[in-house]
Amino acid sequence: MAQRVIVSGGFSGSVDSECVEIMPNGKIEGTIICNELYIEKKGIFIGESKIKKTQDVNKIEQSNNLETKDL
Repeated sequence: MAQRVIVSGGFSGSVDSECVEIMPNGKIEGTIICNELYIEKKGIFIGESKIKKTQDVNKIEQSNNLETKDL
């Protein structure tokens, strides 16, 4: 899973990310699972979007905290 996905071309499939941005002339066809979704003017989204579960976000934050402590 990516922290942030930026699409400026074509993409077909599923995206699981904290934040998804569809730029002008960008196009996503499929499923987006995220907390933040930005679609710029002339960006295209065809499909289904779902909000990430709070529990999933907490797992990511805990994982990031563990990685930081190990450094």
